[in-house]
Amino acid sequence: MGLIVKILRNMKIPRWSTLLPVLIYLIFITCILMVAFPAKSSNITTEQKRGNGDAEENGADSNSVIYNVDKNAMQQLTNAFNKADTNKDKHLNLQELAKYINFKIRDHIDDAIRTNPTTFVEIDQKPRDGLVSWDEYQSHSLREKGIAESYMKKSLFDTLDRKVRESIARDKALWMEAARTDPMSLTLDEFLSFRHPESSTVNLLNLVDDILRQFDIDGDDKLTVAEFSDVLPNGVADPSSKKIILSQTEKERKEEFTKIIDKNKDGKADRGELLSYVDPRHPRYAIQEASALFTLADKNGDRKLTLHEIIAKSSIFISSKMINTADSFHDEF
Repeated sequence: MGLIVKILRNMKIPRWSTLLPVLIYLIFITCILMVAFPAKSSNITTEQKRGNGDAEENGADSNSVIYNVDKNAMQQLTNAFNKADTNKDKHLNLQELAKYINFKIRDHIDDAIRTNPTTFVEIDQKPRDGLVSWDEYQSHSLREKGIAESYMKKSLFDTLDRKVRESIARDKALWMEAARTDPMSLTLDEFLSFRHPESSTVNLLNLVDDILRQFDIDGDDKLTVAEFSDVLPNGVADPSSKKIILSQTEKERKEEFTKIIDKNKDGKADRGELLSYVDPRHPRYAIQEASALFTLADKNGDRKLTLHEIIAKSSIFISSKMINTADSFHDEF
């Protein structure tokens, strides 16, 4: 201000006649700035609130930014959530999630059984003899990976990427397990056991045999509630019971026997009842999976899951039967 007055004095212009318009102009500019900037901030806040409100309504809360979820995973989770949310309240309860998982399991198994013959015939080429040899399968597998058949030769096989070689080694181990008649070839049923062990009736019957072998003390080919609920002194199931998914405590096993396994309520479980019990299409599998997911994702304990909570645990849900049903099963069987 002093500088302006000094300039005006040096210019020999009447002080107040010139200064007053300048002051009025400066005051006017200040008022404009004071009004403009708060209004702009307010507008931004309103838009942010509106955006957050929309996100909350959709259950997202800008998860793609907060949780760094890739676009494909976000889309998969959103689609699955919307399909599972049957009452459209933007929340999943345990029943809705279990029902959707059970649908995914059944759809996967039905698809595996339906497509198995077609895949078998496609691979059974050299020679077409009603059997799939390991070489035929390995050649098919390499083509699926975009790798030339010449890499089946050991000199070239050793140059393959480590992950590819590990994948082939896992396939070979599963192959040897599924091959019951000839270690180097598979029948149609064995091929289903190899590719989709959870879909094979033969494989499920083997699980029933495992259960009877472990728990049928009197050898009558049936289980009583006492036999089935028998656990080790430390209170857990025998860890050597390969591929058997059982409840861990004696109390849980007794409840499972009376409520789920013993359908005719005669106090014993025969092979048919046990076969139904180990079948992945049984609702218990879906309920167990849904309960585990709730335990991990339901942070506020309201027994409901929002899309926000699911995306917060995206890696768990992506690898679960809710999304990746096939791989999730293959990790268990």
